[in-house]
Amino acid sequence: MTFKLVCPKCQCDMHVDTIGVLVVERASFGPYKVWYADLLKCPGCNVEIVSGFGDNPLRQDHWKDDFREWLNQRIASAPRVIYTYEKPQKEYKND
Repeated sequence: MTFKLVCPKCQCDMHVDTIGVLVVERASFGPYKVWYADLLKCPGCNVEIVSGFGDNPLRQDHWKDDFREWLNQRIASAPRVIYTYEKPQKEYKND
């Protein structure tokens, strides 16, 4: 299946901006799952979305002793890091 992403505001295709961004899923206790994905951007309004996740996370064994060190190494070498949380971190108004 091919995904085509379109910006509803600008009515144009979104384009890949960065391949291989690091996505860190966080919960109340801290990071617990890590993925690679792609960052797409609208050429009109510059809105960004993350898509193109792999079939499986890189790691999801946050309870292991080496997880934090491993994660810090990945963060240091990643072209960009995106964090995702269980709940929204900001409140937004619709324009």
